[in-house]
Amino acid sequence: MTGSPDHSTSAKNVADIHDIVVGLDVDSKPLLFILVGADGSINRIGSGNFQNKNLDMFIGMTDPAIFEGVRSQVTEEILQDLGRRFKLGQEVRGAPCKLTLFIRFNNGKTDAAEYLYGSESQGPSSYVANFVRAARRETEEWYQQQLRMVSDAR
Repeated sequence: MTGSPDHSTSAKNVADIHDIVVGLDVDSKPLLFILVGADGSINRIGSGNFQNKNLDMFIGMTDPAIFEGVRSQVTEEILQDLGRRFKLGQEVRGAPCKLTLFIRFNNGKTDAAEYLYGSESQGPSSYVANFVRAARRETEEWYQQQLRMVSDAR
């Protein structure tokens, strides 16, 4: 793992988060992209699994409770990771994976954490994986509604 030791979390507070972005690229292809905003804005691509064939981006507005649900899963460890890049494991086995978390705060500042690993090697810490799963879960009902609307329109 690599990262800069001089990052500061003093100005980072979960209550001050305005937007959250989760991006997972495998072999430079997006498998999952989630954006949720305090105003109810939401964007999503994919399911995050290798079998996913739908890479359409859905953009909309929804109940801000979805944002609140994702924001409530941001941990102190995630805030401490912001501003850092982590290369996980000594060697990358399988397809190269890049997981990126972007957080924009109410003061307009954005910070990110990036995790680089292989699809068949050690991935991010459990607190990061749990956060990504929670973001997917919180946005899943909205995403499924979008998929149904597109399917019904065809």
